Amino acid sequence: MDLHENSETKAVTATFELPGMRQQDVNIEVHGNRLTISGESKFSENYDRSGCLVQERSYGKFSRTLQIPQGIKAEDVHAKMEHGLLTVCFPKAGPDQQAQRVAIA
Repeated sequence: MDLHENSETKAVTATFELPGMRQQDVNIEVHGNRLTISGESKFSENYDRSGCLVQERSYGKFSRTLQIPQGIKAEDVHAKMEHGLLTVCFPKAGPDQQAQRVAIA
């Protein structure tokens, strides 16, 4: 996973490499101040293990949880998946956590 912050748009982007996975095999959930990406990579039905000398691809369930600013709602999170690359964007701060200037009296 790569995590990038854009100070101009005040957004954070998380990028995950999920080779061979389909959109419907990946779940994205927001619960409180946690963003969880999970899914399962399965062997192909046509996969033949006989004669396999080296296997570097991993299969099975995975889950990754990121702490996000309080107040971020699911509709504030945007995700897209292209060619096994999942990109998830969310605001750097929740609406009630944005800095506000205080005038000096």
